[in-house]
Amino acid sequence: MSKSIELQLDSMRRPAAELCSAGQPRAAVPTWFVATTSLLLSALREIFDEAAYSRFLAQHEIRSCQGAYAAFLREQEVIKARRPKCC
Repeated sequence: MSKSIELQLDSMRRPAAELCSAGQPRAAVPTWFVATTSLLLSALREIFDEAAYSRFLAQHEIRSCQGAYAAFLREQEVIKARRPKCC
């Protein structure tokens, strides 16, 4: 029996959600792990201004390029300069 037929028969026995692209069963990932990882990545995007840059692009309806990033940096400098300094 050819390998492709074996994979087809195997995939018919298992639900599609349990198969990865290679036809092997994938391990279940706990929901708490996915949520924690998502939260961590969101926090890192905020810390490193990636989320702010994404919002800037959406607000001005432009694509990411050197000029757009330069405009973003100029806008961030103006915003930071207006903040009152403590001490």
